[in-house]
Amino acid sequence: MECFLWLIMAGMASILFFLCAELMIEQQIDDHYMRRNVTRNYNEKYIEELQNFITRQHVSSKNLEVLDEWVNDNRLVYIQIKKDDKWIYSSDYGMDEEAQPDDYDIPVYPADSYYDVELNDGTVKIFIMGMYSYRPYMFALITDIIVSFCLFFFLVMLGVRKKIKYIDRLSRDILILEGGDLQYEVHVQGNDEITDLAKGLNAMKDSFKNQMEEVENLTRKNQEMVTEISHDLRTPLTSVLLYAEILQNEKYGGEENKRDYLEKIIRRVQHMKELSDKLLAYAVQPTEEMFIPAVYLPIRSSLYDELSDMCGYLEERGINVKADMQWKEGSIFIYKEYLVRILDNIASNILKYADKQALVLIWDEYYADEMLINFENACSQGKNDMDSYSIGIRNVKMMMEEIEGRCEVVQNRKQFRICLRFRYKKAEKK
Repeated sequence: MECFLWLIMAGMASILFFLCAELMIEQQIDDHYMRRNVTRNYNEKYIEELQNFITRQHVSSKNLEVLDEWVNDNRLVYIQIKKDDKWIYSSDYGMDEEAQPDDYDIPVYPADSYYDVELNDGTVKIFIMGMYSYRPYMFALITDIIVSFCLFFFLVMLGVRKKIKYIDRLSRDILILEGGDLQYEVHVQGNDEITDLAKGLNAMKDSFKNQMEEVENLTRKNQEMVTEISHDLRTPLTSVLLYAEILQNEKYGGEENKRDYLEKIIRRVQHMKELSDKLLAYAVQPTEEMFIPAVYLPIRSSLYDELSDMCGYLEERGINVKADMQWKEGSIFIYKEYLVRILDNIASNILKYADKQALVLIWDEYYADEMLINFENACSQGKNDMDSYSIGIRNVKMMMEEIEGRCEVVQNRKQFRICLRFRYKKAEKK
């Protein structure tokens, strides 16, 4: 549409130029040939040529038809010949001596409009008139047409050049997109099919960019899930190996302890199975939203066994633990599977980075709607790399957020403390 409008505008501009130029040139030509001296010079020139022709052809009043040849060669000139007050020749039609002037509608011209010409048999008067401006008019018309067409062609090519430059710009934009720069915006200008193409390229680029972001996001989440579960499998696996070694070496100290270790092994293996099932399910359906079945559970019944297992595991690995729990009445919002994984991550960090010569402290705090569990240990001087805690603590923070809790970490080169904040409901008074 834009190209069509440009063609119409170029055509109108060319026509307007043609009309204006034609009017101006015609006016100049008319002004030039209306001057009497210019017309007289042309008349005298053609009279001279006619006299030469008459002399060469021996023209007399008896054979005036010979003049038709000269008239045919000079069609822009009109002549009339008068002899003894009688018109004997006109270039418009033939005449003879016996013809009467009244038989022809020939006007009478002023006396100074006649020129004397010598025929073979005497002198005659010749009136001459010519369309001397015809050739300049035709030359000006042809020139005006050519210039107007060139103007039209120039204007059209100017519009085409603009479109070609835009297409070249789009070509460069496409090369940039091919290079992988999906942040680049394709240049949009005008309002035609090429503009629609540019808009389509931007839409396609945005769609492809969104798809790439979704793929990257899905890949990142998949990697995070695999990393989290793989990391969380290490601690229960280590504890199973530890308990199995105790049973193998018969260091359990009685049948009751033996049963306790077997129960711990079974619980750990079940937990590992749940994690592996979860990993397999996520591998099969990675985009499926996970439902976290967190509920309010009594504090002691939900935390006691897991904290006891954690403390026993740490002590068996040579870590001194001091737990100072109040076990107030009430319930916390919790998901048992996440609780096991959270405590396993914390135990794993303590084993790696805690100073075994110092106590690991565990205590609880209670507020209006929050219950806190704090874990604090002194950092081993040989293992004080702050980045080493990142994976386990990141997993803990993620799981606490998913059960609408929080995880706060206070860390320096000597001390490490992690605080778990659970949603808390006080026990109703009976």
